Amino acid sequence: MGRQLWTASGAALLGLTLLGSGISQAQETTTTPNTTPPAQGDIRKDAQDIRKDRQDIRQDRKELQGDRREIREDRKEIMNDRRKLEGDTKELQKDRQELRQDIRSGASKDEIAKDRHEIRQDERKVHGDRRELRHDRQELRHDRQEAHQDRREGREHRGGGDGRRR
Repeated sequence: MGRQLWTASGAALLGLTLLGSGISQAQETTTTPNTTPPAQGDIRKDAQDIRKDRQDIRQDRKELQGDRREIREDRKEIMNDRRKLEGDTKELQKDRQELRQDIRSGASKDEIAKDRHEIRQDERKVHGDRRELRHDRQELRHDRQEAHQDRREGREHRGGGDGRRR
């Protein structure tokens, strides 16, 4: 009589062992689950923390809105300064052209002196406009950097990771 040899894998042997010991694989091997509710103080503390976090978020949003408003106003100032500079530059060019025409046509010394005086006034205006525009651009740059830093700190404060978008 021939005997048939059976081979079994490790997983099958483990299953047979567990079945033999009365433990099925679907059963949890731990004791009774922990059903005790958290202490009431913990829930109150968590609720207070959540309220505080929400207040912080609202405050951050208000600050962010203020920063954005300030940046918008700075941009408007820059646009107004640009328009003013363009207008004064055109006025300067016009006065220079007028001086050239007066010199060519042989105008009086008083007329030429008056034209040169107007040119000097226009040059002062253009210089002031450029200085004002440069100042407004620096202010805008500073406001943007400040707003960016505030957002970064807000993300870090609220546990937003390293502050980079994903």
